[in-house]
Amino acid sequence: MELNQLKTFIMVAEEQHLTRAAERLFTSQPAVSAQLKALEVSLDLVLFDRTPKGMKLTLAGEKLLIQAQATLDAASLIVSQAKAIKGEVMGRLSVGINSDFSFLKIPALLSDANETYPGIKLSFINSMSPDILLDVRKGKLDTGFFFGPSTTADLHVIQVAEIKTAIVVPVKWKDKAHQASIEPLGALPWVYTTERCPFYHLTETLFNEAGIEPSKAVFVDNEESIRQLVKSGAGVSLLRMDDAEQAEAEGWGVRWSGCYPTIALSVAIQSRRIQEPILQAWVDELSKFWDIGERDVTNREVS
Repeated sequence: MELNQLKTFIMVAEEQHLTRAAERLFTSQPAVSAQLKALEVSLDLVLFDRTPKGMKLTLAGEKLLIQAQATLDAASLIVSQAKAIKGEVMGRLSVGINSDFSFLKIPALLSDANETYPGIKLSFINSMSPDILLDVRKGKLDTGFFFGPSTTADLHVIQVAEIKTAIVVPVKWKDKAHQASIEPLGALPWVYTTERCPFYHLTETLFNEAGIEPSKAVFVDNEESIRQLVKSGAGVSLLRMDDAEQAEAEGWGVRWSGCYPTIALSVAIQSRRIQEPILQAWVDELSKFWDIGERDVTNREVS
C-alpha cells in the first residue's frame, strides 16, 4: 500500500467519479483505476461499488476513508514539521479570493509574505464565498476568504473584520436616498446578487423586515459588475461601505440615509490542517494586516 493509492482512494470517494478524480489528480482515468485496483488487492477489500451514476463507497470503504485521510494528514505533517525544524517553511498555498485584492489587502500581504516566508508560493483563485468554503473542505483550496457565517465543524474559521454596508442609489434618484423609509427604494429597479451570495440574504432580510418586495431588475454575481451597473444608473444595490463612499466621492451614487446591516469577513482553513507550518505562517501574515482578535490568535497556535 502506497500513499499515492490512499490519495487516489480519497479523491474518488470525494468526487464519486473516476474522471473527475483523475482531473483533480492531474492524471488519466486508467491510472486512477489502476491505483484503486492495486489498493483493493493489497487490502483484499472492495472499496467501491461501480454504478451507472458513478463510484459509491462500500461499507468497508466508508470505514477506511477516515483512517486513510488521517494517514495522509500525518504524512504531510511529518514533511511540514521536518521543514520547520530546519527553519524552512516551504510549499504552495492556494487562497480563495471573494472580493477585490485591494479590499482584502492582498498586495501588502503578498509583499510581506515574500520577504518573511520566501519559500511559500501563493496562488490566488477568484471565486464566490460558498464555493470557497466547499473547495477548502474538499482540499481544492488550502484556505480562503468568505462573507457571512459558517458553522461547519471541520473548518477552522478566523473572522478578520465586520464589514459595514450601505444601499447606494444612482444619482438620478438621489432624492429617494434622503428619505427615512426603505419603501420608496423598493419600488426602484434593483441590481441583485444571486441567491448563493451572502449579500443576497442580507438584502432580503432588509426588505423582509420592512414587509415589502423589491423590484429585482437584474441579477449579477460579480462585485465589479454590480458597481458598474449602479454607476450606469441601472439600479440600486447594497454595497460595501467603502464602495458606497467611493460612489459619493466620484459622484455616481448616493447613500440611503437609513440603517445598514454588517457582514462578517472571515478566513477558512480545514481544522485538521491548522497545525501545518505553512498554514500557521498564513495566519501569521493575516494577523499583521487584520485585527483577528485575541481568541483567534490563541486558537491558531502559531509557533
